[in-house]
Amino acid sequence: MSIRNELSLTFNEGLCERSGVTTLILDESKDLKSTLKKLKETFGFIMLLDIIAIDNSKKENATKRFQLSYFLLNMEEHFRLQVILNFDNDRQEILPSASDIWTNAHWCEREIWEMFGISFGPDSEHRLLTPKEIIGFPLRKDFQLEIDEDYKSREFSFSKNLSLPKYKENLLETISIGPIHPEFKGSMKMNFEVEGDFILRSNFEVGYLHRGIEKTCEQRIYAQIPSLIEKLNFFSSAANSVGWCKAVEELSQIDIPDKAKAIRMVLCEFARVSDHAQCLASMVKSTGIFEGVQICRKISNKVANLFSALNGSTKGSYLNSIGGLNFELPVGWINDCLDELKSILSLSNELSMHLNRADFWKERLQTAPLNAYEAIDLGVSGPNLRSCGVNYDIRKVSPYYFYEDVDFDIPLGINGDSYDRFLVRVEEIRQSLRIISQVLDSLPAGQVRVDKEYLQCNTLNFKVQEKSIYSMIEAVNGELGFYIESDGSNCPYRVKIKAPSFSSAQAFSRMLPGTRLEDCMVSLSSMNIVLGELDR
Repeated sequence: MSIRNELSLTFNEGLCERSGVTTLILDESKDLKSTLKKLKETFGFIMLLDIIAIDNSKKENATKRFQLSYFLLNMEEHFRLQVILNFDNDRQEILPSASDIWTNAHWCEREIWEMFGISFGPDSEHRLLTPKEIIGFPLRKDFQLEIDEDYKSREFSFSKNLSLPKYKENLLETISIGPIHPEFKGSMKMNFEVEGDFILRSNFEVGYLHRGIEKTCEQRIYAQIPSLIEKLNFFSSAANSVGWCKAVEELSQIDIPDKAKAIRMVLCEFARVSDHAQCLASMVKSTGIFEGVQICRKISNKVANLFSALNGSTKGSYLNSIGGLNFELPVGWINDCLDELKSILSLSNELSMHLNRADFWKERLQTAPLNAYEAIDLGVSGPNLRSCGVNYDIRKVSPYYFYEDVDFDIPLGINGDSYDRFLVRVEEIRQSLRIISQVLDSLPAGQVRVDKEYLQCNTLNFKVQEKSIYSMIEAVNGELGFYIESDGSNCPYRVKIKAPSFSSAQAFSRMLPGTRLEDCMVSLSSMNIVLGELDR
């Protein structure tokens, strides 16, 4: 019996289809925790993808002010489920926390409290992404920006470590790194409690780079939003905009030409190659092997030159739009790509040989391990998940465009440490080159955009019927998902971005205890945490 049928037998009329996924609607908050626990233990939904809140106060037909959606994943069956709870919060009701079911729910609940004022208990009532002096909840529809002028910020301090014997208390030291550091891809602050060279406890402070993209999307027409989304991860702009355009096209039921789908695959894989090269360069730089940095930069520059030949942007910005692509392929560009594929493959092989010849390379990278159970419990995806030995890639399990028609392998690690993350990313570069070569060899003919709808899709008159969708792609760092709620106007009613770095950062702070302080930066670089997509 399929898992869909098993859910139907258990939950009867509460099951339906919404947002493009199977949905379970709950009537009472008292049933929430028991239901979530049952879904994990009985039905195998071992990963929490995200928790999404919506303020329905501006909807005419809404009966409850707030909607809470839990997106769950059964990895064995590749089955996704949305659990919805509609409720009013007039009495400041405290909802049951799911953090003891899935660990990554803790940061999700903190974000919902600071954005909507929905509490899951005292542990959730701490700001995560916004300045602590802000008054109110920014994603409520009635929010007006106010600042508490009397607020006095406090430096972070660890609580007393009761697990240590008293004679060791004087040996402890607190060290902070950030919020600005050359190895950070953005701004954050890392606090460590150390004994000698070893980290005992760690704490991450994020929110220094928050730009309010999700709030801004509510005041922008659909066609203006790709330029915002591209800035989530500036090393892979093209892949970000593909994710957004794909979500809007699915929401509005626009079928783009086959040639546009194929070229988008090429753009995404080139973005993967470039971003992985940047990540590897940071890892190599942290260990002082500067010859390896030069090899990585050569790979990035070759991809940048190919992007630049399309529209002048070296990062692949402004290439995608709703309904297709903004450009036609220049004459000779495909031949240039095929030539560069061989060169990039040669450079990736040279990088592996050069680094693995260094005696201390593998030894330095055997740090910050993460096992498969912890990675799934923390919602980690992408290369960081696959380095733990978990064979999960959206391009394989839920293929989009023509990924099911190309032949490529999914590289896996064993120990989930920094060295495995290095190996996975190097091999993913090679596999991306295989994908690009196959797509270009059989590139469909035809147009790169939907002619009739293209102009309408990118004007003020473009509107989407009132419904919602969750769409995802396998981005560079893992699952990049977009939840879009439409109210029938030319602007989204609510946008929620599921950013892979959000889960990776929460996991990384738990991986550091027991690691040497000098290995902290190479471990951070191996996770490739991009603060632009975390601090949305």
